[in-house]
Amino acid sequence: MNLSSHLIWTAFFSALWCLGHSVFITHTVRDHVRAFFPRYHVFDRIIYVIFSTASLGLLFIWQRTLPQTVLWDWPGWWRWVRWAGLAETGLLFWLGARGYNGHSFLGLTQIRDFAAGYKPPEPSFSTAGILGIIRHPWYTGTFLFVAFCLPVTDVNLVWRLVFVIYVLIGTELEERKLLREMGETYAAYQREVPRFFPNPFRRQRHRL
Repeated sequence: MNLSSHLIWTAFFSALWCLGHSVFITHTVRDHVRAFFPRYHVFDRIIYVIFSTASLGLLFIWQRTLPQTVLWDWPGWWRWVRWAGLAETGLLFWLGARGYNGHSFLGLTQIRDFAAGYKPPEPSFSTAGILGIIRHPWYTGTFLFVAFCLPVTDVNLVWRLVFVIYVLIGTELEERKLLREMGETYAAYQREVPRFFPNPFRRQRHRL
């Protein structure tokens, strides 16, 4: 079976974006940024967010120009399943946004603290709201979005698979980094709160 070249390029550029998205946020790269730009390294997070978002948008625009074969278009009552999945996606992203520090995620807190002469705070995490039920609501939302976002074509099936694999690997690496930074505190959180999906049989220990 011959695999069309545009599917290979889709897999390649999707994987390349995922690789860059992970590499540019590693401690090694950020340490080099601090070494080369000691006065301006606080802008690294917001630049990273802008670049990641813009490059992902360009990747999707390029993929939309490729010839595609529809494999599944959510016929009949399946469209309601799709919309229910997208509604759940939106809910998870909204609940996640309430639990996370959005200003810190975007890099705005770091810039504000630097301008005010404050020392950067120690790494921390929240267990409020949805974060007391699952550890990664945005990643769970990403899985649902990838599954339900569009009619399935040969092209977007490729990038869906690449992104699912990336999120699974990236989550594991992210949690290892958090364990190094926060030690037993985060290890206890891992033991008590599921990673992606709620456990209905778990006894609630975190105040939501």
